[in-house]
Amino acid sequence: MNKFALLFGASLVLATTAHAEGFYVAGSVGFGDATLSSDIQIDYSDDKLFLAKAIGGYRVNKFFAVEGTIIGATNDDWDDWYEWDYSFDGEADVSFGALTGSLLGIIPVDETFELYAKIGGYVGESELGDDFLYYGTTYRDEDESGLVWGAGAFFNFGRRKEFAIRVEYEKFDTDALDDFWAISGGFQYNF
Repeated sequence: MNKFALLFGASLVLATTAHAEGFYVAGSVGFGDATLSSDIQIDYSDDKLFLAKAIGGYRVNKFFAVEGTIIGATNDDWDDWYEWDYSFDGEADVSFGALTGSLLGIIPVDETFELYAKIGGYVGESELGDDFLYYGTTYRDEDESGLVWGAGAFFNFGRRKEFAIRVEYEKFDTDALDDFWAISGGFQYNF
């Protein structure tokens, strides 16, 4: 009798997690905000970065997943702003590219809605260029790595929940960009 109860309990656990396991791919677009913290500027700059992401991952069970991301972000001539003198307006070109690896902890709210938190690391490159009216052009290309963390939500749909809309907030611990965060939304296919 105990063997039967154990087998029945194990099959129930496997049955509830089997639909959640598997590979997935996703793509998303969004924007980010950052402050430059380099020696390129005289004072500081603040502007939006537009980004695109390609995501691939594996859902281990209904509570955990691992994923990798390729992210590219850039602005359209980051406008410098100086408190002390508006005549020194320059344009800072900023781009950020990275490969990330993250672990996701997932809370299924119901069959169609799930919340998650993520933590991981990245390796990437920041490119910063600035053209000042009186000071000439400066350029910085920095290879960097660090921590990435965030939170988001999945809205699952389809006959077997193979499609999802994902919305995500991420924060990157970078050297060249201070306080770099990003918000993105996109589409996911679960195999």
